[in-house]
Amino acid sequence: MELLLFKHEEFNKIYNCTGINVDDVPIEKRRYPIAAIVCILLGFIYYTLYFPCLYSFWKNRSKNPCYILLIYLSLINIFTLWGPTFAQGIFSLNGIVYCSSPILTYFVGCLYLFLWAAECAADLVLGINRCIEMAFPNIAEILFYGKRIYIWIFICNLYGFYWLYFRHPYIFNGIAFAVLFEPLIGYIPFRAEIFKRDLFENSLNNALLAVVTPIIYVIFIICFFFKTREVSDRVTKEEKMVFIQVFIVSMINTSTGIIYAYNLKNPDSGFVLVLVAHFCWVHVHG
Repeated sequence: MELLLFKHEEFNKIYNCTGINVDDVPIEKRRYPIAAIVCILLGFIYYTLYFPCLYSFWKNRSKNPCYILLIYLSLINIFTLWGPTFAQGIFSLNGIVYCSSPILTYFVGCLYLFLWAAECAADLVLGINRCIEMAFPNIAEILFYGKRIYIWIFICNLYGFYWLYFRHPYIFNGIAFAVLFEPLIGYIPFRAEIFKRDLFENSLNNALLAVVTPIIYVIFIICFFFKTREVSDRVTKEEKMVFIQVFIVSMINTSTGIIYAYNLKNPDSGFVLVLVAHFCWVHVHG
């Protein structure tokens, strides 16, 4: 957003469609109707399931601050889910690329970027919360209980705003059926030098998630094992189910980030890998 608001010359250098004829790539090569319809159907299914889950978290919000984090993550996912399902499905059915709808794809991409970054941060905070809660409950009470949980949510939002303001947005490309930093992919060669900083920070973000998240959950499992052995009566079924749910969501999110980091660096990585990344993304938010 920084370029759009204050650096118009640089913005025009990257996002100018002058000389680009959208129809140089036939619409048949910009549409993936089967994948698009599947995305739209999954959107209807997941939205139907999401609100009962959100209500369940809301009912239990006073029991543990992790439920506040889960509500926050749920809201992010609800706001995000329309993107890879309805928006991307409709874009694909219409063969949309950046130059066929620059304003819409740009602002949708900005929203993608903010929500993705905030979710990554929240996912990590949730894992840390579960780990500290299990190993050091007194410290967890100091760090997370009461209004302090909202400080963590503010930090997650701040991280999202950093990406929104300082980095280039994800732009949907119908040729690749993917969101990419390069808005003109398929019409000009990938300009890696322009997006070098974005690619580095994206890879760093996903690498940290890929390394730190498993470490957090290995520590959590060890603590969980010893707590179960020592005070098994205090480890409730509800605690176990919350852990399993958080662990699965975090692992899928981490895997999705790794695949997307590879695809962003290699826009011609192949349609199969793009589909795997995309449907992992859909399932993370669903």
